[in-house]
This record gives sequence, structure tokens and C-alpha cells, in this order.
Amino acid sequence: MSPVASPVSAAAVLDAIDAAEITHVVTVPDTHQKTVLALLHRDARRPVLRAASEDDVLGICAVLWIAGHRPLALIQQLGLFAAANALRWVQHDARVPLPVLAGLFGRDTGLAVGDDPASAVRLCIPLLDALQIPWSLIEGPDQIGELASALTVPRERGGIHVVLLGAPTS
Repeated sequence: MSPVASPVSAAAVLDAIDAAEITHVVTVPDTHQKTVLALLHRDARRPVLRAASEDDVLGICAVLWIAGHRPLALIQQLGLFAAANALRWVQHDARVPLPVLAGLFGRDTGLAVGDDPASAVRLCIPLLDALQIPWSLIEGPDQIGELASALTVPRERGGIHVVLLGAPTS
């Protein structure tokens, strides 16, 4: 079976973050995007802030935005479930323009997201839809050109836009 999703390079993700003029990255340690985090930690152009939970990530991002910055939340999709109430607040009440880059941790890359046996993968998109949070799915290197524009969508309309990475970064 050929894979549905394949890795995008960490360098390409960093290029998209640069193109989107992201000023800060706020994260909970993430194994799905560990190559991106390694590059970000070596890159002095923007601070990388570690938080204890995804709720904290969203709160820190909201404060950074209030202070005039352009933060990015970098998490796993598991954190979307853990932070559902904070996501609702950022999206519908505060309208903080926040891009979220979430790796689909534990995904079987040979299956479509909706067919994955792991509930944390299969139910991720229905969760975002229920919260009325727009999302994009990047399934491989051929879609990397869409990443930078997806990361700027929140600045154009307010609220959150979640970009799901379908495979671990390389």
C-alpha cells in the first residue's frame, strides 16, 4: 500500500514559518515535529517558548498577540483535544489571529485520516469542525507551498487556523 501522507522537510516548514513572518513559536515538546523544533532551537531569528500544556500555549500566544507579535502554536493534535475550551475561547470570544501547526501523532500514514483506527487521529478533524475552527491538511512535500499562506490566514480574518501535518517531519 502506498502512503497517503509522506514527510515534509523541517527546512521547508521553517521556510514557511519565515514567509508567514512568525515572530515567536510556542510549543509543548512534540516528537512528531522534532526535526522542526531542532531547527527552530538552532535559529536565533525568533524565540521558541516551551509551555507545560496546550492551554498554556494558547494563553501565551494570546498575550504575545496582544503585545503586537505574530506567534505560532506548535503542538500535536492530541493537544487540540486537551485544550478544547481554550481553543473555543481563542476562536470565538477573543478572536486572536493564531496559526496552529499540529502534527498528527500516531497516524498510520497509509490510511486517510478519517479511516485511522486511532481515535485521536480519526476524531481530530470532527473536533475542529464541531468547534468551527478552520483547518488545512498537509499530506506531503507537494503541498508545502500551501503552508505559508495557511499560516497567514488568521491575520486576514481573525481567529484560529489549524494546519495539520499528516506525517512526521523529516
